Amino acid sequence: METTHILGLLTGILFGFALHRAGFSRCGIVIRGLAFRDFTMLKVMLTAITVGLLGAATLATFAPDYAHLKVKPLYVWGVLVGGLIFGVGMAVAGFCPGTALVGLGSGTRDGLLAVLGGLTGAFAFILAYPWLEPVLIKPLDLGKLTLHEVLGLPYLLTAVVVAAALVGVLVWLNRLEAKASQKQLRG
Repeated sequence: METTHILGLLTGILFGFALHRAGFSRCGIVIRGLAFRDFTMLKVMLTAITVGLLGAATLATFAPDYAHLKVKPLYVWGVLVGGLIFGVGMAVAGFCPGTALVGLGSGTRDGLLAVLGGLTGAFAFILAYPWLEPVLIKPLDLGKLTLHEVLGLPYLLTAVVVAAALVGVLVWLNRLEAKASQKQLRG
């Protein structure tokens, strides 16, 4: 096994452990997040995106041999329809893919059902792909777009600006939660 595979496995185990400790093995946290009653899930996702974005941009800039960025083509209709199906699946299951695996690992039946549902959906997509390609993939294929190329800015600078915006959203979410918490204490 290559070092990168071992590092990926260890990172995945540590991330799964952290999600489990934070309570993500139960579907309630995702349901409350989708209902905008608990921002824990959103804050964890935004933090992970921010750290990953900065890490990938730093590696790509200063150690490109260690950064293996594979930009996928932007299929607008595929992303919109796929995102809708993904969101409905998350709402029904009460899990996102990562938390479903954490739920499965912790032995919850809901986690098992969510993983099986995700695998079933992936298999259905594979079977339907020949019919979906001319409708969702080929039309509005914008190619391999990246934000920094569209803006004409260096990758690291773009990543820092986007990360700063995400940190701003995190600060705003913390303030919203603090206000809601104070309101509950008073009322």
